[in-house]
Amino acid sequence: MGKVALIGAGPGDPALITYHGLRALKNADIIFYDRLLNPILLYLAPEDAKLVYVGKAPEHHAYTQSEIQEKLISATKKYDNVVRLKGGDPGIFGRVEEEVQALAKHGIEYAVYPGVTSASGVSVYAGFAITERHVSEKVFLATPTAQLQEFAQEPLAQLSAGGTIVLYMGMEKLAAVVKIMLTQGASENLPVTVVEWGSWGRQKKVVATLATIHETVEKAGLHNPALIFIGPVAAKAATKSWFEELPRFGQKTILVSEKKLTFDELLTYTDQGADLYPVFVGAAFDERFISLHQRLLLPLLKEDYEIIYQGKNAPALFQDFLKEIKGGQNGR
Repeated sequence: MGKVALIGAGPGDPALITYHGLRALKNADIIFYDRLLNPILLYLAPEDAKLVYVGKAPEHHAYTQSEIQEKLISATKKYDNVVRLKGGDPGIFGRVEEEVQALAKHGIEYAVYPGVTSASGVSVYAGFAITERHVSEKVFLATPTAQLQEFAQEPLAQLSAGGTIVLYMGMEKLAAVVKIMLTQGASENLPVTVVEWGSWGRQKKVVATLATIHETVEKAGLHNPALIFIGPVAAKAATKSWFEELPRFGQKTILVSEKKLTFDELLTYTDQGADLYPVFVGAAFDERFISLHQRLLLPLLKEDYEIIYQGKNAPALFQDFLKEIKGGQNGR
């Protein structure tokens, strides 16, 4: 049987992958990857590695959790190096324990390589740290999605007074969370920051108070994926962060190239803050990415993304490529 590496990719910036994760991706025979993963990371895979999308969107899962576990187990019978690639840190709301238990039950060797936890990674990319001496000396990580009644029993007002509450997958319950905290006696002026697509070039954030955050989020049009930070340190996000000061921050770029670029070459864009989506055409075209392009690229073309071409034939090749993937999508 093969070995499974369960890898956390970090919150979005592809350069946040750990060295353990990078080595495992470079040696992978098959990669099962999630929905919120930065696709640039898949360009670390060997040219003969198989790429399998197993993402979960609200109300729409490519596969159930049980089916994903079955696929991992089955893959070890055919491949030596199996990778399960997850966003953030698989040990924080990443269901890694369910997958580990399934592998262990079948006697399959595995390793878990944690990633940069979204709570700490997103906050510093937004301009503050979730802990600060004498200001925030405790952190409460939670998701209020399923057990809101149990969540309401936590001393949230007390925790936020000298600490930071970080909510994952909580946007739909934001109004309910605010009500709970105010009922517990939290100040209406308590700072709250919401960060959408944290550590990506498309990162957006709003800073408000407990009393105004719901209205502010709705006005700004922020949605999942987003993290909610509640506590004194959240106020520091009101100024631009080091990440938001990068020269290409906020530049939405589709890079169309006739030459296959390396992972490090792609990082020259993201290291400057760009939101980059690469497409290789012509001789550099890789059919493994067709379904990825159908799922991610086509929606981007409806937004205000700049297209940069590399190679004199790249524009024409790109138009031919778009006709092909649109046709494939319509034929499904």
